[in-house]
Formats: sequence, C-alpha cells, structure tokens
Amino acid sequence: MGSAASLDEASLPSLAEITAAHYQDDFKKRMRKHEEVLARERQKSEITGFQASAHYSRPLMEAKLDSSLGCLDDVCASYYSDQMRVVGRGEVYLEPLAEGGQITNISVLGDSANIACASDEGRIWVYNWREGKVVSQFRDQNPDGPNWGGGTREACRVRRLCSCSEDDRLLASGDDRGYVGVWDLHGPSLAIEARLHEKACVGLRADRSRQILATTGEDCFVILYDLAQEQVRDRAVPAPLTDGSGVPNTCLELGGDRFKDLVLVGGADGKMRLWDAAGGLQRRHTIDIGAVTPTHCLVAPSGWQLLVTASLGDSSFCGKRPDRGGLYVYDLRKLSDGAGPQALITKYASGAAATKEGSNSASRVSSIKSGTSNARQSLKGSILSSTSRMALGMGIGALDVVVAEEQGRTMALCLMDNVVRAFDIGTGQEPKESQVSTPAARGTSIWDFDITEHGEADQVNPCALAAADRYVFLATSEPTMGVWRRPVAGTPYGHADFKRPPLPPLEIRSRCLPLTHDPNAFAEEVLVARPDLRPGAVVRTVQAALQADMQRAGLLRDRPEAPTPCQASGGQWPPESVEGITA
Repeated sequence: MGSAASLDEASLPSLAEITAAHYQDDFKKRMRKHEEVLARERQKSEITGFQASAHYSRPLMEAKLDSSLGCLDDVCASYYSDQMRVVGRGEVYLEPLAEGGQITNISVLGDSANIACASDEGRIWVYNWREGKVVSQFRDQNPDGPNWGGGTREACRVRRLCSCSEDDRLLASGDDRGYVGVWDLHGPSLAIEARLHEKACVGLRADRSRQILATTGEDCFVILYDLAQEQVRDRAVPAPLTDGSGVPNTCLELGGDRFKDLVLVGGADGKMRLWDAAGGLQRRHTIDIGAVTPTHCLVAPSGWQLLVTASLGDSSFCGKRPDRGGLYVYDLRKLSDGAGPQALITKYASGAAATKEGSNSASRVSSIKSGTSNARQSLKGSILSSTSRMALGMGIGALDVVVAEEQGRTMALCLMDNVVRAFDIGTGQEPKESQVSTPAARGTSIWDFDITEHGEADQVNPCALAAADRYVFLATSEPTMGVWRRPVAGTPYGHADFKRPPLPPLEIRSRCLPLTHDPNAFAEEVLVARPDLRPGAVVRTVQAALQADMQRAGLLRDRPEAPTPCQASGGQWPPESVEGITA
C-alpha cells in the first residue's frame, strides 16, 4: 500500500514532456514579444536619429523590453504635442540627467543622439538626449578597481574621455590619480584599468584602427598603450636637464590619418613637443607658442591644420609675463624646431570682439566675468598652477575647441572668455607650394554666444563642449547640460516680402536642468529657494503639467496623483482613463 500511494516521475512519463513543452511555449511567447518591441523601437530610433543596435544603446533597449520607460515617454510626448498645438512650440522638462556634479568632459558616440559625459565626482554616464534617458551610468566608487588599504578605491574626477574602438563599444577615461580605464559599454563593465601615470592624466587619444591608446600626464610621461595586448607598448619622458624636463604636460593629440606616427604634446611652459612613434617614442621638434598654457589641441578634418587652444600662462613655467592665450591655427607640414612663427597660420586672441554687429555685448560680458573671476583669485594666482586655475573656472583664454562643417567650410567652435566663439578656418584646401608664406593674421570670431543671455544665471560659465552634425553640446558650471542646434541659413520662412529677423547663432533644442544633486549637500533654505535642486523635481514638473492639461480639458477623473503605472493593472492605465487625454 505504501509503495502504491507514492507516485514518482517514472510512473508519469508524460509529465516531463508537458513541462518542457510549457517552458518552450513560454520562451517563444516572450521572444515574440521582445522581437515586436525591438522592431518597433528600432523603427522609432531610425526616425528619431540614433542607432538602436549600437553597443552603447543596449541598456536602453533592455529597459524598454522591461516596459519601464513607456509611461513617462507617453506623458512627455503628449505634453509636447499639447504645447505645440496651443502655443506653437514645445518645452519638455526632462528628468534629471545623472549624479556626479559638474560635467568635465563630453564625448560623442557614433551618432548625434548618444553622448558620454564625465563628472567632477568621477561618475560617467551615457545619455541619449533624443530619448531624454540616461542609458547607463558607471564608475560609481569603482568596485572593480584595485583596493587601497583593504577598502574599495574611491572614484575621483575624470579629466579626459575618448572612444577607443571603431564601433564605439569601448570608452577610455583618465582621472586625477593617473588611472586609465577602458569601459565596455555593452554591459557596461570595466574591461581594462591600469595606473599609467603617477599624477593626473591630462591627455587621452586613441588610434582606433591600430588599437593604440596614447596618454600623457602631469608627471611628464608620454605613453603608448596596446589595447589588444593590454600592455604598455612604449613610453618616453624628456631627459634630465633638457627642454621640458620637469614641466607638466597639459594636452595631447595624434597626427591623424596623414601623420599616423606623430604625437603632439602640450606643456605648461607654453610649448608643443612633437614625438615620433615610428621606431619608439623620440622627440623631434619643439614649437614655442608663447607665455600661455595649452589646454586642448585638435587636428582639423583637412588633416594638415592643427588647432591649439591656450589659456592664461603660468609665469613659474613660462619665465615671462603671461599672455591671455586664445586659439592658434598651425600648418602641420611646416612644424619644426624654430619654425613656430612660420607655421602659424592664424591667431585668434582672447578678448577680441566679434565682427558681427550685436556680438560685442557678449564680449563685454565675458570680459567682465573674466575680470571678476581674476580679481577673486588674485591672491592665489602666484601660488596655484595653471591646471588649478583652469579647474577654478576663471575663463581667461580658450579651454576647449571642436570643429563643425558649414556650407563647405570648416568652423571651429571654441570656449573662450566664458562664451562660445565661432571661427572660420577655411575650406581645408591646401595652399599651393609656390604660394609665398605670409605673416600670421590676427583673426576675429564670426559670432559670440553668451549662455547667460539665453536662460542661464549670470554666474554660470560653460565648462565642456562637444559637437556632432548641427548639434552643439554645452555643459555649464550650474551644473546643467544643453543641446543647441545651429540654424540653417536660407530656410524658407513666411512670404517672399517678409524680412526675417537675424537668426541666433545657436537655438536651444533640449536642456537637462538640473543634474541630480545630493540633497544633503545643500542647506534647507537653499532647497526651499531652489526646489529644482531636489532629486525628482523635474519629473514632478511633468506630472504637474499633465494634471493641469487634464484639468483644463475637463478630463480629470479618479486617477492616481502621479502618472506612474498602477501595479494593480499590470503596469498599464485602466482603458477607461486613457481615452482623450491628448485629443
């Protein structure tokens, strides 16, 4: 009787088959659902303007599969359509961008929709501004890194970012402690990390075709790192008692496709040093820029123009009266020892006014802001290094530069004197060899753009810059990040006799305002005066706007106070409460 009462799996041979068939049906059902969601999102992303199949977009697609982004997307889209119908323009309040404080560096990934941002507190995140979503966030206390004193190493400020793979899957970062990390955005996860410098890493560039990462730091070393072998390929430092010995480096750039073995390194003494990486790093030439501090260098798309930005010089390294700096355009083909003046094509000095009418006000504002910051730091100017002055945001000189194409001509967008300035550097066509060299011209900007005249506070300064297509990504010290668009000249507008007012240099496309802050870092009276500093305040603004729209349309029924999915309805609104919200 006892053996007859107990049933085992052998007595029911069909139970295993039924269970396996049930699992198989459930798997196929979920797979079909995921394929339908991905197909729909892939079509939307192509219309919106980003690649859904890219490695850095994978976390966003996974979140969409979990249906965790659909409700807020619908609310934002409905609110935007209502505003367009009523007032003819849309203002969508985006959710807080991410934690980490002020943005220190921006890198564009693949398309113009996804950007990687590094923060002052060490965090890095990938942001899709077209979707208004943080795709991924990492480097928070860096749990995968080495331990210090038996504990997890605390993350520090990230100085540089750059993409180091042709499919933009790998992202390299350099921080204040000399650590260089390579992040796999498919996860994201930490792929490689090594301490290549004893001091801060201030230069980071990648030769993506040859899988080589070039770095430099304030310890004067220039290092070539092989990403495939995961080891240092070559390293060099100026010999003792020679030019550049003991002078901290400030920036780095590679020669590009035309000069593949050329490595350009800027020093705090106002000089650019040219290294040859063909047979091991060997210094070839030294170019004296002036009593300035090089902050950024970039090879133009033409391949033979070198753009160098410089800020206020440091007399302790330059040995002479400091200069304000500016933007310098050099001819790479003419760079050699002592040939700096002959290779200089144009110098755009800091403090020069723009050429167009109405732009002088921006220059005056920038000069006042620079002078105020200089006065505040006058007691510390002789003690702090140039890098420290840059970190304090004085804004004197040029801090960053990017290039953009405009009607067949190349335009350099530069952060100079706390404003964004545009300079025309030509079509990129090489001059003829028979052309006689002329002295370098002192150019002026095409236009100046002051963010304080377009919704930002007077004490806010730009701190990071990036560009892709017609879009310009500008981070500020508030901290905020804005996506600006360069308008297309000659676009039809109105009837033939209508005289359209002059277009602004940049138009706001999207603004992430503000970044998420730690509420414990602010006094209660500050949070009362600025409620948008509280995490989640911007999302609540969207919710309040939705409630106002529903109240105005007479559609407010018995619904939850916040437009979050109801758990009892499986994450969806009841059918009777959805109809007619944005009709």
